[in-house]
Amino acid sequence: MSRIIFSLILIIGFASMGVSQTPTNKGGITIKLIRFRNDKGQTCVSLFNNPKGFPGKHEYAYKIMRCGIKGKQAIIEFTDLPYGTYAVGVLHDENLNNKMDTNIIGIPKEGFGTSNNPKSFMGPPSFESAAFELNSTNKTIEINIKYL
Repeated sequence: MSRIIFSLILIIGFASMGVSQTPTNKGGITIKLIRFRNDKGQTCVSLFNNPKGFPGKHEYAYKIMRCGIKGKQAIIEFTDLPYGTYAVGVLHDENLNNKMDTNIIGIPKEGFGTSNNPKSFMGPPSFESAAFELNSTNKTIEINIKYL
């Protein structure tokens, strides 16, 4: 009986040595934000993994991060993300009220941007125009902050 148990332990031990680790299929996204008009306030970066709420309804975002601005630039890193399709919406929250301030007819008073830097006319860009694939351990994107 002890000989059988010993043999099983050896077989399991040798078998586990040959098993390779399966990839985690996770990665990270580094986002470089440029062209802020000043270093006031903070930037709010929302990472979306579906179109619902993109780009401005942060409550629907997959993940949200905030950071300060230095030298009219900022860098945000999202880590441990499953591979997939994402889009990023950015707000330059100059007065730290955690929302996009607009004028009386709805035109933004603060800076904004989205991944892929798509041109948009009469409203925000679509999720599809800002979407990109995360399919490697790290992806770096650059977003230009715009002001109207």
